[in-house]
Amino acid sequence: MKTIFILLTIFFGLTSYAADLAYITNQGDNTVSVIALQSHQVIHTIPVGKAPVGVAVALRQGRVYVSNVDSQDVSIIDAASHKEISRITIGGAPVGLALTPDESKLLVADWTENSIQVWDTHSLQRIKQITTGRAPAGLLVSPDGLRVLVANRDDNMVSVIDLATGSTLHKIAVQQHPFGMALSRDGQTLYVVNVFSNSLSIIDMQSFAVKHIAVGEHPYCVTASADGRYALVTNTQDDNVSVIDLASAKVVRRIAVGSVPEGIATDFATGLVYVANWGSSEVSVIDAQSQAQIKQIKTGDKSRAFGQFILQ
Repeated sequence: MKTIFILLTIFFGLTSYAADLAYITNQGDNTVSVIALQSHQVIHTIPVGKAPVGVAVALRQGRVYVSNVDSQDVSIIDAASHKEISRITIGGAPVGLALTPDESKLLVADWTENSIQVWDTHSLQRIKQITTGRAPAGLLVSPDGLRVLVANRDDNMVSVIDLATGSTLHKIAVQQHPFGMALSRDGQTLYVVNVFSNSLSIIDMQSFAVKHIAVGEHPYCVTASADGRYALVTNTQDDNVSVIDLASAKVVRRIAVGSVPEGIATDFATGLVYVANWGSSEVSVIDAQSQAQIKQIKTGDKSRAFGQFILQ
């Protein structure tokens, strides 16, 4: 049975919540739609700040973090009560979010300030601010929690940053306007979407060698399939998803989805892939085996879901 109910003891606060949920930010109506992945139904709609974009989910904490670009803050949602329980002021334009593997630190990419803010998730106090390249967007933390990966849109490069010191270890040139990113499950390969170049950069995280693959028009985000064979990229101006066979480095299929697809994430338990469609305000469900859309779920207005939006 896919549904997993996590029962925490008194020591952890007597919290219980289902761990098969997707949290979809709706930029047009300032809400988050909560989708139950077993039934594919929206079970809650949560008001948050203005123009929510980014998402990061913390399984052990039972929290969901949402960046609100227009109110310049981050909403914190309790996964048990499905309510916003706190909000932290960021300033600038918070977009990408990421958590360290132990969920002790939240990283927030500030688009206008060219920096990352690092927050303690227990005290909700800011620890530090790290300078990045121009217009940081996609944000990831390496599986060992030591390095931060940042897509710097206006510098056409990905920076690798030492989280402890804040120093930049590597600058990896990609193509024009890198935005969404994803790591392979073993952390050895980085996938970076280049919006203006209509391409996906594939980066070996040991050698930092880069290869580029042409995708559709104005791509936005990327995810790896559960079996690791494919990368799937949302193409906002083609209303489809490119499926890339990683062994051959070729696009093998284009899957029609809703209008202006943006955020994309894989449910590794089922292999299903979920796509937030900004233009049609819905989520498409893709069967990665048949490589076809199997369902559409109506959400809120202008769904984006930028980041890892599945609680699993």
